[in-house]
Amino acid sequence: MKISILLPYRNAAPWMEETIRSIQNQHHENWELIAVDDYSSDETTTLIQGFNDPRIRVKKNAGEGIIPALQTALNQATGDYITRMDADDRMPEDKLEVLLKHAKQERCVVTGKVQYFSESEVSEGYRKYENWLNERIEQNDHYDHIYRECVIASPNWLVPTKFLREDLIFEQLQYPEDYDMTFLWKKYGYQIIPVNQVTHHWREHPGRTSRNSEVYDQPSFFQLKLDWFQRNENGKTLGVFGAGPKGKMVVQHLQNDFDIRWYDHEFERFNAPVQGHVILDPKTCDCDLLLLAVYPKEKTRLEKLVTRLGYTFGKTVWYV
Repeated sequence: MKISILLPYRNAAPWMEETIRSIQNQHHENWELIAVDDYSSDETTTLIQGFNDPRIRVKKNAGEGIIPALQTALNQATGDYITRMDADDRMPEDKLEVLLKHAKQERCVVTGKVQYFSESEVSEGYRKYENWLNERIEQNDHYDHIYRECVIASPNWLVPTKFLREDLIFEQLQYPEDYDMTFLWKKYGYQIIPVNQVTHHWREHPGRTSRNSEVYDQPSFFQLKLDWFQRNENGKTLGVFGAGPKGKMVVQHLQNDFDIRWYDHEFERFNAPVQGHVILDPKTCDCDLLLLAVYPKEKTRLEKLVTRLGYTFGKTVWYV
């Protein structure tokens, strides 16, 4: 089976050689790399062309940005499966082999664990996200947590080419595209197949696109997931747990589309309505759906409460 690796890049010369070497060192050798130049102004393109590997092709982006670059690459792909690679990361030598071993020719997404690396110390926030993603692999519960964070690392998946094209997945993408794609996979019924080993080495550095582009900032992610929640769950009564900053953003975004009731453990300290809503005792919650706009270090008390109230994670209650 042939795997097409889609690699958008812009000014990635400091890392590209290491990235391509990690692809060339794959145990599974039947691959093609489609590298799409998104208007680089450095020597990245010359560097890639210098490898003289017939499996590597360089294309100019038909548009501008990562989404058009992915569309450009997919149009050129000839493989049975598609995966994505970031220009500054590394593949473990058995990545393609392992993902392909677990793949099916049906609507599925094969993904494994991730490991951050850096020339300096990886920040606590990225380590927490790494641990959280890897916990999803171990518990095989990605869709249950889809409104919390992006549940699949953007360069760490393998999907049959046929279904990406048939379902027009790339044609529908909006930024942040990696998170949006997980919602599209859920919409079209893709099974997530977890692989319990590290299949991607994710480089952390100050120049990462996710650190510097406004389309990947936290408000963009928050807007996207609440838009999807509104599309998927509209017309039902909604409880929002937590009257802090995140709860306020949830209520503000969804209050025109849902009959909202707002709850907080410290409901008694709210002497007046917040954003027009009375803050209620969580023990009285009887809404159809519940969003938890809090994420305490110790979640046992909260999860016991919502379970006792009759909610099921991933079906009627979600962290957000």
